[in-house]
Amino acid sequence: MLLNSNFPNSSDKTKRRIIFRTLSSNRLSFPILLNAWEQYGFDSEFEIVTREEALPPDEIIPGDVILYSFMTPVFPEVHREIAAIKQKKEKDILICGGGPHITGEQELSREAGFDVLFTGPGERNFLRFAAHLLENKPIPPLYEGLKPYNEIHESDRVKPVQPVNESPGIPVSDPEEDDFNRFIPVSKYIKTIPPLEIMRGCYWNCTYCSTPLHNVRFRNLESVEVLLQAMKSRGLNRINYISPSSMEFGGLKGRDYRLDRIEELLVLTHRYNFRFVEYGIFPSEVRPDTVTEEGLHLLKKYVSNKFITIGAQSGLDSRLKELKRGHTTKDIETAICTANACGFSAQLDFIIGYPDETREERKATFDFITRICKKYKVRAHLHYFIPLSGSPYRFRFPSFLEGDEKEALYRLQSDGIVIAGWISNEKQVIAYFDWLKANFPGYYSRYT
Repeated sequence: MLLNSNFPNSSDKTKRRIIFRTLSSNRLSFPILLNAWEQYGFDSEFEIVTREEALPPDEIIPGDVILYSFMTPVFPEVHREIAAIKQKKEKDILICGGGPHITGEQELSREAGFDVLFTGPGERNFLRFAAHLLENKPIPPLYEGLKPYNEIHESDRVKPVQPVNESPGIPVSDPEEDDFNRFIPVSKYIKTIPPLEIMRGCYWNCTYCSTPLHNVRFRNLESVEVLLQAMKSRGLNRINYISPSSMEFGGLKGRDYRLDRIEELLVLTHRYNFRFVEYGIFPSEVRPDTVTEEGLHLLKKYVSNKFITIGAQSGLDSRLKELKRGHTTKDIETAICTANACGFSAQLDFIIGYPDETREERKATFDFITRICKKYKVRAHLHYFIPLSGSPYRFRFPSFLEGDEKEALYRLQSDGIVIAGWISNEKQVIAYFDWLKANFPGYYSRYT
């Protein structure tokens, strides 16, 4: 079927269609954007359609708005769909994009065919977008930054469903934090509820990463509880949270441990009797220099996961220094030892294929992985480097493994030491650069 008839408005042909193109990589973003519309009643003014497959161009009708949110590795797939849609030049449609990649760069995104771009936190901009559509106002090519809420209430026909109470302790003059607590990733148009983002931003500046550094925000407990109630009402039994550094939740700077804030969060979560309460594993990983006995004893009281995920990233101190990770290989090993002593095994995330990475460097990382896996209860999850838009490494080529190096990793994989994520990652990286070189040679030429 073309439309998703399981959700409201799917058969209403009198309203403008808003098509949410869902991908495995954007399952976290669309529910919260829809939640913003639902809180203000904007969704009832449109025909909301969710699509897990590309919409055939012949089935697109004049007035359609097609929305994408994506990360850098899936840009080729998104571009192929846009190119097919753009062949129907007679169609009066809007193709809109947001998410991590577009927040990091807009030039290539515009060249790829997007009509409207969204950067940064999306909730408020998405509300403004709805108001502009309803009032038939010109749609700006870029929605950027935070705007006053009086720009959202442009339509006399659409008002907030109910007044949104200001969260206790959150000043009205801090709209970014207000927005963060105002909306949750729960929508009547999407059956699943993704993990809840409880920390937005990061205190570190790793060269491979594009997570914004400024204005680190933490979700308050009132907002968390609204999500917990929604999950229980849908009969869900597994809860996890999103945080780039879960043991820094509530802290005012890096390595500022606020275990009282973490315990408040976990105590609240336990009141709802979920079968699985996960914290300290993807997508709420732990930096190695934030692993402490006190922190892990706290987790042991409340979480169901038997391991923690530690962001190691390299087995070589010189590379860790270049990455600006702020920790050493000794910190990694100390974290593993502490985790094991507190009753947790460890899963370590590593990245291979960094720019200018040598065979010797990769061997050092493989040797480090082999040694610690023999000594401790630990497994390594290897990812392949891809330059993310907005990161310091955004115009750097990856390094590629030679045949004997791949064979070494296959042996580690068969021994149960390495998890094989790097294999699909490498194929994705190669496909990305093949696509970029073939379609946007000028942009490709910037890479070194």
